Amino acid sequence: MRKLFYILIFAITSNVIWAQHSTLTSNYLFNLFDVNPAYAGQKKALDVTCFYRKQWAGITGAPQTVCILSSLEIKPKNLSLGVQYYNDKIGLTSITNVKLAFAYRIKIDRKKTISFGVQPAYKRIFYDYSKLRTTTQGDETFNTNSPVVNKFNTSAGIFYYTKKMYVGLSSPELFNISGGSWYAEFNLVGGYVYKINDDVTIKPSFLVRGVKNSPVQFDVNFTTYFKEILGVGVAYRNKDAIVAYFDCLLDRRIKVGYAYDLSIGKLRKYNSGTHEIMLNYFFGKFSNAPTPRFF
Repeated sequence: MRKLFYILIFAITSNVIWAQHSTLTSNYLFNLFDVNPAYAGQKKALDVTCFYRKQWAGITGAPQTVCILSSLEIKPKNLSLGVQYYNDKIGLTSITNVKLAFAYRIKIDRKKTISFGVQPAYKRIFYDYSKLRTTTQGDETFNTNSPVVNKFNTSAGIFYYTKKMYVGLSSPELFNISGGSWYAEFNLVGGYVYKINDDVTIKPSFLVRGVKNSPVQFDVNFTTYFKEILGVGVAYRNKDAIVAYFDCLLDRRIKVGYAYDLSIGKLRKYNSGTHEIMLNYFFGKFSNAPTPRFF
C-alpha cells in the first residue's frame, strides 16, 4: 500500500509539474479533430466520435477519459462547426472540458486546401475531498467544501491538405498563465498516404508537442490500411509508450477502433498498460468526404 501511495503521488504531482502540456490520448490517430480545431467538418456531413480511455490499468485512481467529438459543415459552404466534450478523472480530481469549434476552408486549387479554426473552451475542475484518506482522522483541513475551479480558454489551428498528405499546426490553450508568465502549447501534425496497390495503403505520420519550460514530446506513427476497411498501426511516444492500434469499418458509416499503450516510462513496472476504445458514426454519404478515409 505504501508503494501504491507513492506511485499515485508521483502521478498526480508529475501531472501538475508538466501541466503546460494538455492531455493527450491516442484518439487523434483516428480523428485529427482531437488535436486541431481546423480539422472540424472535413467530412462535411455530421461526424460523431466517442471514445473511452483507461490509463495505467491496475493503479487505483489512475486517469480515465470519456470524450465526444462532433463536427459538420454548415451554410455557407466551407464553414464548419464542431463540439468537443471531455471528462477526465484522476484520483480525487475531475476535469470537464466543453469546446466549440469554428473552421473555414479555402480551396487553393483542385488538389490543395487550407483550413483555419478557432475553438473557445470552458473548463471546470472539481476536487472531491470526500475521496481522501487522511493520516489524521477528522482532519479539519479537508472537512471544508470541495473546491471548484472554472476556467475559459481558446484554441486555434491551421490545417493544410491534399489527397495524399496533410500538415497542421495548432495550440490547444492559447492563454495559459503560470506564475504570472504567459505561455502557449503548440502541436504540429503531419502525414503522407502512399498507395502500394489496390488493396494496401500505408500512412506514416507524426505529432510534435512543444511548450516553454517543458521537454518536447513527439509521436512517430506507421499505419497500414487493407482495402480501405481495416487499418492497423504502431506508434512510438517518446519517454511514455509504444502504442498498437487498429480501426475497422463495419459498414460505410460505422467505424470502431482500439489502441493499447504499453508504458515505457517510470510507471511501467506498476501498470498493465492503457486501453482506449473508439466508436465513430458518419451520418452522410461516405462518398461526400473531401479526403480519403485515411485522414
